[in-house]
Amino acid sequence: MKTKIISLIVIIILFTSCTNRDENDSAGNSTDGDNEIAKSIDLYFTPVESTLLKEGLPEEGWIIGRSIYFGDLPGQIESTLHLYVDSNEDNGRKPGEGVICGFLEHGDKLYELGDVGSFGFNDLDVLLEDRTYDGIREINIIGGMGATYVEMKVITYNEDSNEWENILTMGSPVIADLDRDGREELIAGSRGSVPSFVHIYRWNDNCFERADVCEATGNLYAFADTINGEWIIKTGVQGSEPTSYRYEAGKLIEFK
Repeated sequence: MKTKIISLIVIIILFTSCTNRDENDSAGNSTDGDNEIAKSIDLYFTPVESTLLKEGLPEEGWIIGRSIYFGDLPGQIESTLHLYVDSNEDNGRKPGEGVICGFLEHGDKLYELGDVGSFGFNDLDVLLEDRTYDGIREINIIGGMGATYVEMKVITYNEDSNEWENILTMGSPVIADLDRDGREELIAGSRGSVPSFVHIYRWNDNCFERADVCEATGNLYAFADTINGEWIIKTGVQGSEPTSYRYEAGKLIEFK
């Protein structure tokens, strides 16, 4: 009888020991996503320098192809955008084709914007959008400048200095609210050039600032994509699978 009792006690002790070991192993190798800490990387934003628009006149032989008046909206600064075509270099082009140069008229003065498009009016967009969140919409000019390059200029009037400024010139823009905070970020990415890159622009209530995703992550390439309606930034080095990140409040949060 004593032998049976001792044997039963030994079995209970062994069973308890195995159960505790299994529980400890399970806790140490937990794959519960809620317990994982997502890797985050701080993006380093640097200020983008604005430039003052200088007074100027179109060259002889240039003709106005289009004029767009701004100023009939509440709070809008009155101005007119004139888009000129260099008719001296037709080279068999149809009307409206070729390099487009911009001039902004304000008061009795004309201000130079430089080249705003290389492929005529069909590849040029002019928008009014409030990129600085001050209630006044800036002039946004987007034009094709090369086979894989599109350029956007953001023009605004500085009421403190009474001067017109180009507060941002960026290439190949994508406009999206990356972190869904109600403010759109401006994303510059390569369109055919390699290695691909992603630059993120944001307004800091004083100027635009820019962050380079490849520089922040130490990788060779980066590109932006959407997954189920959410913007994802993928970045990596040649020969390896890219790592996916979400953008949130100036950080890249690893996305799995």
